[in-house]
Amino acid sequence: MFNIFVFLICYLIAAISPSIILCKKIKNVDIRTVGSGNAGTTNSIRAMGKGWGAVVFILDLLKVVVSYGIVFLATKLFKQDFNDVGKSIYMLASIVGHSYPVYYGFKGGKGVAVFLMSALMVDYKAALVCITVGVITIAISRMVSLGSMVGAALLVIVVLFMETNFNIWLTILLAAIIIFNHRANIKRIIEGKENKLF
Repeated sequence: MFNIFVFLICYLIAAISPSIILCKKIKNVDIRTVGSGNAGTTNSIRAMGKGWGAVVFILDLLKVVVSYGIVFLATKLFKQDFNDVGKSIYMLASIVGHSYPVYYGFKGGKGVAVFLMSALMVDYKAALVCITVGVITIAISRMVSLGSMVGAALLVIVVLFMETNFNIWLTILLAAIIIFNHRANIKRIIEGKENKLF
């Protein structure tokens, strides 16, 4: 029952989309109708500029921190064990909420920023390994999407071979969602048409 509470709270908080809200307020357009159509940081930069893109990124990170804080306090209040399953559910709900938000017709972002921050909250050592390799991949390939997918997939391997706070089966599901959300990017990468940083 407590894990259901964790999922619902984290989903509903993560489903709040700063990019959709801010772009509508500032540009009077739905961010999902411009650029890549994605309600995330990269498309926010395209639609509103680097400054507002940074604001969106920070707010996306903060909503994950807030939901973790609420769940953590609830575990103390109701004397619940916040184990690897509960923590992985927190992460899963955050990504699903961000990617498929109930408030906006279940069409949101790709969940990368949320994935990174929630992973850091659950197990910073494992997360830092994935982030480091992801950043190196981006630096070499110049493709943010590729680095994001590599980082997500690597988390599964890290959980398999390291002692972490993640549940392996839920981690596989998490990585699968991130990769699925990048299916259009995968097609462009194969075709040699993916956007590059420089």
